Parts: sequence; C-alpha cells; structure tokens
Amino acid sequence: MENAGLRAFLAVLLSMVILFGSQYLFTKYYKPAIQPTEQKEERKKEEKTQTPQTHSFPTDKKEVKPLVKETKYKEVVVENEVFKVVLSNEGASIKSVELKKYKDSKGNPIKISSGQIPALSIIKDGKFDYAKVIFNIDDSRATFKKSNEAEVVFTYTDDTISIKRSFIFNKTDYVIDLKDEINGIGSHYVSLGENFGIFDKTDAPHFGPVILKEAERIEINPSKIKDTVTYREGVKWIAQEDKYFFSAIVPLSKAEKFIIFPYNGDAIGAVEFQDGINQYRVFTAPKDYDYLKKFNVDLQHIVDFGFFSIIARPLFWFLKLLYTLVGNYGVAIIILTILVRIPFIPIVNRGQKSMQKLSELQPKLMQLKEQYKNDPQRLQKEMMELYRKYKINPMSGCLPILLQIPVFFALYKILTIAIELRQAPFMLWIHDLSVKDPYYILPILMGATMLIQQKMTPSTADPTQQKIMLLMPVVFTFLFLSFPSGLVLYWLVNNIFGIVQQFYINQKIKKAK
Repeated sequence: MENAGLRAFLAVLLSMVILFGSQYLFTKYYKPAIQPTEQKEERKKEEKTQTPQTHSFPTDKKEVKPLVKETKYKEVVVENEVFKVVLSNEGASIKSVELKKYKDSKGNPIKISSGQIPALSIIKDGKFDYAKVIFNIDDSRATFKKSNEAEVVFTYTDDTISIKRSFIFNKTDYVIDLKDEINGIGSHYVSLGENFGIFDKTDAPHFGPVILKEAERIEINPSKIKDTVTYREGVKWIAQEDKYFFSAIVPLSKAEKFIIFPYNGDAIGAVEFQDGINQYRVFTAPKDYDYLKKFNVDLQHIVDFGFFSIIARPLFWFLKLLYTLVGNYGVAIIILTILVRIPFIPIVNRGQKSMQKLSELQPKLMQLKEQYKNDPQRLQKEMMELYRKYKINPMSGCLPILLQIPVFFALYKILTIAIELRQAPFMLWIHDLSVKDPYYILPILMGATMLIQQKMTPSTADPTQQKIMLLMPVVFTFLFLSFPSGLVLYWLVNNIFGIVQQFYINQKIKKAK
C-alpha cells in the first residue's frame, strides 16, 4: 500500500515516455483511427462494398497516357492575397499552389505541387486518361483588376462528351470554388491528386488521406492501403494532409461516394459525381483552426487535437489570446504554463504534505512489515489502522499527478501541431519553437530541473526504487532532445514552478516541526 503512489507515478511517467516517444520515433507507423463502436461494423460493410473498378486503378505511372492533344499545352497563374495558383489545361487541373505567408527553410514561399496524377484529375472507369486531355482555356478573367472575383474556364468536347470546368477565386481566401458541367461521361471521380496537399512528411503525426465522416476524423495510412476503400454516407470532406498543411475537396452538390485507392506506394483520395452540374470547394491551406472554422463545413477538424481535445481547444484559444497581448509565443507558453499550474496548487500542497507524513511514518511501517511478514492480511489491516491514526491517505501523493495528466497531454498536442508556432521565435538562440533546440540547452535544463524536483520531493520508496527513479530525468532528457522547443520550454517552466512550490512546502513543514 505504501508504494501505491510510487507505482502510479511510474505508470504515469511510463505512459508519457510511450506517448512522446511514439510520436517522434515511430511516426512512420501510424495508429488506426479510433472509431466509435457503433461505426466499426458499418466501416466493415463499407470496405466490402468497394467500387466495381477497385482493382482497375493503374498502379504504374507508365499507364497514364494522353487521350488527345489537339491544342497546345498552357498554364495560367491566378494570384490573390494569400496564394498563387498555377492551373494547367492538361486535365483542367491544379499544377501547384504557393502559400505566400508561409516560408520554407530557405525563406521561399511554401509550394504544394501535384505529382504524376494532378489535383482535380477526372477518373473514369478506373483510368486516368482525362488527366492528360488538353482542354481549351479561357483566362480572360484570370486577374482581379475589374472584379472581386477571378475566373478561369476550361472546356473540352468530342462527338459524345462535353466538359466545362470553371475555377472561381476570391481575393482573400485559400479556397477555389469549382463548377463542373459534364455530359456524356456518366459516373466519374474527381481526384485530389498524388501527394497534393503534402509539403513535408517530417515529424508529421500523420500524412496522407483523411476524411471526416459525421463527427469522426478517419486517418488513412498510405502504406497500408492495398485495395480501394469506399465511404458513402455522412462524409463531409476528403483531404490529404501533413503536419501543417493540407488540401481538401468539400462537395456542395451530392457526392455519390468517397474513395481512397493505392497508387505507387501512396494513397489518393477522390469523390464520385454523376453527369450534370456539380459544385465543390477546393482548399489548399495551412491548418489554421480559427480560419478554417469560419467556412462552416467542419474543416477545422483537419486540426487534430487528440483524445483530450475538449481541454486542448480552450487552452489553444487562451494561448493565442496571450500571444496577442505579449507578442511572443515563447512568453505566452511560459505564462500559460504558470496559469495552468495555479489551480492545482492546493491539491499539490495537500498531496506533498501527505507524502511527507508518509515518509516520516516509514520506520513504523517497516516494523509492521517485519512483525507480520508471514500474515499479509494482518499486515494490511495494521497498516490501514496506522494510516487512519495519523490521518494519511497513501494515494494522495499521486493524485495531483493524475489530475494534471489530461492537461499535460492536451498541451503536448497543442505545442506539437499548432501552425502558429511554426517558425515562431522565442529569444536568443531559439528562432523556431516548432523545431528542436539546436544546442540542446533547453532539454538539458529540463532534465536538470526534473532531477532537482525529484530530489526535493519526499519519497516512500526504498533505496533501490529511488535509484530507478533517478533514471527518469535521464530518460526524459534524451527523449526531449528532438522535441519542439515550445514543448520543452513548457516542461522546463512546469518543472521550475514545481521546484518553487516544493521548496515552499518543505519550508512550511520544517517550520511546523
């Protein structure tokens, strides 16, 4: 019983090691999406009802051949305040998108490009022939000089088929409104293209296709897709994502189904439409939660706050509020860490006082163990009597840790996925809170403060267990070496706050004696 708090503490630390370590050391092995029980059977049924052309999608780039090339290849550029889009008349597709406000490591605008299968390619009967059709193009309204909208229209006709695709842009948003007027094709798919929406796979908790079905975010691991997977009812959008950026198709007209199919080791998402007029919106954008929320299509759920999202969202809002006040996300993290710890002060104080009493009681507990070593039931009874006599709750020492775990995990998720921290400077050598400390100073300080706090905290463990506990700061230091600076800063400040609080408690107990 006296070691219950130690075991709980070790369990918590182990769970943190597993969570943090898996996030960064094993990102290529994605966890399956967490699905509500009532939807699992539905998912199995959907996977069985795959499209007739499930196995007919080409998996070799050589199979993509031009259908017709009667007009010349042409590209047209449309540029608004936030992005520059390059459209191609080959397939009436998107060739690339530059996000003006976001820079790569060299200071150039982030560029998201299509692969072999361009974004918005039309797929018919499992073939990509229409991706190579050369369309006629009307780009007379491709600028915003005379209007608040820009429009580019692509057309293609033959003896039996008529296709008209209109791209409509506004001045301020990362969104394109699409209108397809198609006759003679019948059932067809509009594809997100190969890797379109993915800029950098490094350290991404997930990259590749993701859909929102009802209120459930479903991540697809590209390497595990062997056959086409079909989703029918309740899908609001289909997207392709990395850590900070994404592309998505949000249907405005009725979409028959949504599919994910394998291609060259990756996975591609597509939406099925029928002949007629079909309207949908295409986003190529940063994962900015507040910005995406304004479109009222639940696209903000592309930002995955994890299991404790109910806690993470208000904390994220508060972090951004602090940033507006202080103008530095590093300072905002420090303030947020302190404010989050304040409500736990009374609980931690009571827990530490209880642990101190329990530590002082160890000689008597050891006597009981020796006296009743052959009678476990009597030993348990005598120990409980001793706890009642001295008014000690043996579990109170680990209760503060357990209560703070949801907050820790919520903040961890925020500080590892928030695009607001990308390339956000703090001070001195920390120029980007979203990447590791280049000199490993913060992780080393974090480990040192963790060790100091551990030394100051009363322990009921035996000498062997205490030596094992001393390994935890070392383990965490090495684990945090590759973590984002913002996350390590949070943990460092949290430790410093804990040291100050423990010092105060120890002094108070000393005076009371």
